[in-house]
Amino acid sequence: MKSGPLVDIRRSRRVPEADQVRLAIASEDHEVKHKAFTMNRSPDGVEIRTRVQLSPGETIVIFPLEGSGQTIPARVVWVRGPISSAGYIAGLQFLSLSAP
Repeated sequence: MKSGPLVDIRRSRRVPEADQVRLAIASEDHEVKHKAFTMNRSPDGVEIRTRVQLSPGETIVIFPLEGSGQTIPARVVWVRGPISSAGYIAGLQFLSLSAP
């Protein structure tokens, strides 16, 4: 059985990005900040790598380490992993229209 060509259903173009950020998880009352690394970014969201297990539907806040210092609320859309010692890969959707 042959499969058809892969279709990219993304709403916007992804741009490779490798920045360190911190994440705060709503279920932890945003008190604990976890280290994460961005892999790519679009106007609608970001793909990250982290050692923290996230769950689809979970609300988090992203704290960029460089730049404006603006916090960015996001929702976990999907999670893959754990991937060896690299941890988890997750897709986050920005919840704020003002996200960079």
